[in-house]
Amino acid sequence: MKVGVSIHFRNPEQWFKPWDQLFKEEMELAVLSDKLGYDTLWCYEHHFTEDGHIPSPMAVCSAILSRTKRIEVGPNLIMPLHDPVMIAEESAVIDLISGGRFLLGMVQGYRPEEYGAWGIDLKERGPRVSEAVDIIRRCWSGEKFSYEGKFWKYKDVKCVPPPHRNPIPILYGARTKRALRRAAEVGIGIISQGEGVESAKSYAQACRELGKKPGEVRHLRYIHVSEDPGRAWSKVKDHALYMMRMYEKWINPAGDPGLYGIPQGSELTAENLMNSPMYIICTPSEAIKRINQLKAEYPLDELWGLFHFPGLDAQMVADTLELFANKVAPHIR
Repeated sequence: MKVGVSIHFRNPEQWFKPWDQLFKEEMELAVLSDKLGYDTLWCYEHHFTEDGHIPSPMAVCSAILSRTKRIEVGPNLIMPLHDPVMIAEESAVIDLISGGRFLLGMVQGYRPEEYGAWGIDLKERGPRVSEAVDIIRRCWSGEKFSYEGKFWKYKDVKCVPPPHRNPIPILYGARTKRALRRAAEVGIGIISQGEGVESAKSYAQACRELGKKPGEVRHLRYIHVSEDPGRAWSKVKDHALYMMRMYEKWINPAGDPGLYGIPQGSELTAENLMNSPMYIICTPSEAIKRINQLKAEYPLDELWGLFHFPGLDAQMVADTLELFANKVAPHIR
């Protein structure tokens, strides 16, 4: 099993620092992740937020790949907001520059503010992702094609150059049963989350029903390991609460199911977060036990962690990344 990290460049007002300092620190954490032996790094995408949150993930991925040697890097791209041919071409170039270390992760997004700014109906999210995957694959085929889709139309397109690793792995950030089935229908792996591995099992079942072999499953957890987790949590909890309250504020207006495995409303407290299955706030030995329990339920291809809670001191993030890499990762791969 691969072990990954994520990065998001968030800069909350209460912990605000100069933007150039923030970007330098986050880039150094990405380089450190590569040196520590992490296999993958994921970059989020959001627009028009209070705290930044990478509005240009492809640029960030390219920058990180230029400064690292072995780690694979990919975005959680809000695909319906982008032109698929442009993304196919940009992905190919980034993959060539990096020697085949680019991953194309895509999500359908959920914030009405983002869809409204582009004039796109939120209800079109899923079908747009499916159509985009079809177009991107045609771009990487090397053949000239024209396309008459519901959302995009192209004439006499032939994309050159092709990616170094062709095709580039495509992963779909799916949470609902419909989205998981859509990933199965178009034949791509998933970026999953949830209390356990029910989403992975639902996806695998959908693949079997369609007569297809399940793709990769790369599963998310929020992580901070420490030899003294109680003391560490006292410093991390405000940052974790800020993040989850912001996600709750964003997700609820979209009518999505909410934060799987995360307490909400009045139940969203520091104590409940620490005890949530989605959070791994514990010693290295306990982290090994909990992660291997997940692996026993489903053969995950990757477990990737959000270690950097918004505004958290960069040295604290570096310390937990190093502890996890040295004390946990060797026992869960």
